[in-house]
Amino acid sequence: MKKNLLKSFVIVTLLMFVSLVYFIGCSDEATPSLYNPPSTTGTPEITSVDPPAVAIGAVTAITITGKNFSSDISKMKVYFGDEAANILSASPTQLTVISPNVSGDMNIRVANQSTVAFSNSYQYTLTPAAEDFYPAAGDSVNRPYSFVFDKSDNIFSYNASLGVYQITPDGVATLYSPKSGEAYWTSMRFGPNGVLYGVRGSAQAIFTIPANAGGTVKNSVWVSLTPATIKIAKIEFDPLGNMWAAGKNTAIYRIKSDKSYVSFPFDYNVTAMRVFVDNGTTYLYVAAQGASSTTIKRLPIDVNGDLGTAEDYFDFSGNYGAESIINDMTFAADGTLYLATDLPSPIVYINTNKSHGLLYQGILLQSPALSITWGNGNYLYYVRTRMNETSGKFKLAQAIVKMNMLKPGAPYYGM
Repeated sequence: MKKNLLKSFVIVTLLMFVSLVYFIGCSDEATPSLYNPPSTTGTPEITSVDPPAVAIGAVTAITITGKNFSSDISKMKVYFGDEAANILSASPTQLTVISPNVSGDMNIRVANQSTVAFSNSYQYTLTPAAEDFYPAAGDSVNRPYSFVFDKSDNIFSYNASLGVYQITPDGVATLYSPKSGEAYWTSMRFGPNGVLYGVRGSAQAIFTIPANAGGTVKNSVWVSLTPATIKIAKIEFDPLGNMWAAGKNTAIYRIKSDKSYVSFPFDYNVTAMRVFVDNGTTYLYVAAQGASSTTIKRLPIDVNGDLGTAEDYFDFSGNYGAESIINDMTFAADGTLYLATDLPSPIVYINTNKSHGLLYQGILLQSPALSITWGNGNYLYYVRTRMNETSGKFKLAQAIVKMNMLKPGAPYYGM
């Protein structure tokens, strides 16, 4: 009897197991397994990129359109060459990224963790956001300070050791005017007929170098303001042909081509100055350093060349600290103001709506900017001060740095 019961139990158990196997085998969906690869919708594919061919490395937001991407950023990787990009947003058909800080011709590839294969390759070019232009790395003798461009895009730079150098767009430098008794020029501008003007910052005189100096003609005094306590640190031309001069004084000075001049009361230390036409009105913008703060002010210039009442334009100290200094300024054609400062990230931009920030933060070296000038194209240049080890030993030469802005600067007047 017991044997028959045991036999029946075994038969029933086997029938139940067979039925269960049959039921599972007939199911429409396979049972998930840890050994199976994750499900995928296919290999990623790049169909277009915007901008389509060229962008500034580590700066421009680049949009990649295609298919078989993922909305989960953690599952996506985008490579420029062998370097991974920073993904800002993702969807199944579009990725927005910031490229790594690299430059040159390379391939873009997309990877989705849900599939093994990379996407197709998309040929792309990244240009550097900033690079040393002059002098060559390691050159501790040539020390540029102030500089200016001529109409042919040549740089004329005051070398604190040697004098004024002319630097071609290809970076070839030749002596233009040998150094005289001054330590350096704090500001330079081209005037009519190719005459180069400069000031020292510690004197009341304005100096000139005639056109085509050829490496032999030294600078000479053009006009000397009185009294002798006047210190001219910055000069600028307006559309009427007037020169404006200012520094640590109680006035701003307008100087005409016949060397006559008048003063307009302004009791600030002017550390930077630039003329810009805003909505049909010509303004003189100045960095006005007071006893405890620095403010960007602007003063309208009327049709007679007279200065109007100063108005506050931007509270620099309120945003970047009272201890920080503005050394120079320039404008883009779109009205964005750029300041060369002694901040660790040295270039501050101020948009027309007064929003502001640090240009190319994390890309520019942490060293103060002495002078800033736009070239004739889409490049903005500034002088980076010499960098030193804590021991005081030479580390990196003072240099002119070239920045790709993908937009032009505002006009300089006087030339």
